[in-house]
Amino acid sequence: MQIQPGDIVFVINPNSGNALHPRQLTAMCRAGTEQAGRRASVVETRNPAEAAAAALAAHEAGAAAMFGCGGDGTLSSILQGLPVGSQTALGAVPLGTANVWAYETHLPMTPLAAVTAQLAALDGTQGEAMWIDSGRVWLTRADGSIASQRFLLMASWGLDAAAVNGIAGSERRRRIKRVLGEPAYFLSAVQEAIGRRPWSISYSLDGQPPRAVDVGLMTIGNTRMLGTWLEVNPQATVVDGELDLLLFEGAPWRSLALSPFARHGWLPHGPGVSNVKFRRLEVTLLGETPPMQIDGEIGPHTAYAIDVEPRALRVLCPNPSASVLGG
Repeated sequence: MQIQPGDIVFVINPNSGNALHPRQLTAMCRAGTEQAGRRASVVETRNPAEAAAAALAAHEAGAAAMFGCGGDGTLSSILQGLPVGSQTALGAVPLGTANVWAYETHLPMTPLAAVTAQLAALDGTQGEAMWIDSGRVWLTRADGSIASQRFLLMASWGLDAAAVNGIAGSERRRRIKRVLGEPAYFLSAVQEAIGRRPWSISYSLDGQPPRAVDVGLMTIGNTRMLGTWLEVNPQATVVDGELDLLLFEGAPWRSLALSPFARHGWLPHGPGVSNVKFRRLEVTLLGETPPMQIDGEIGPHTAYAIDVEPRALRVLCPNPSASVLGG
């Protein structure tokens, strides 16, 4: 089906771990769209590159909104294809493992209810289509050229990324994830922390003099949550034109030991713990390359800077009073 101006486009990721057959999901998406008096286009993608290409096609065709049917990784894949400032709004049908974006913005967690609520926001009958910040990670390719990757939620170096990489690289851990869901990431982090030494880096915020540190965990958040149970950036909003840095110095087990505090949105401030806002972060790796993740997926090993993109992305928000939205 060719995308037409004003369409609502749905990208279906059949590998998101949800129990719905693509045919069932398509029927639900169409039902919600028809109730709103709009036309639906459904695209099934097999990989992130296809999702990004579908997003670019939707933007160029003048689609009103594009929904990622899957997890946060599906939304991140779509984001790569939406140009900064695109009028095509991003929506979510939460069917992944953690669904952090849906959790933070208080979206309904059932497909039909999520579609209905966000289309009401698009029409302005309940909520609104908001302009929010996004992040951009800069990296070097193998040939020395510069590339970038956008993110909606969070990027990180260190233990958190090691846990993500550990699941991706182990069939046993992937089976545990399919059974346990999000707690599998905590178990993976415990395994990765055992005997792990910190990583040596140098970083600079907003052009300040660089600072050399040994880190166990370094998160860069556009939003507040690491998963749906650790509030590592309690002051973060997606409308403040800044990103939030949380840095734990020392061995990775130290950040793991403090995770119960983050469960309740409280982290100690003092030697070895930094939590600050910034617009641009530059990083130089001084030793072993730390693992990196972006929006819950394995990130590049050659990333060297992260920028905020103020009000760069239009999203559907039925509950604009949510804290992460500045409410």
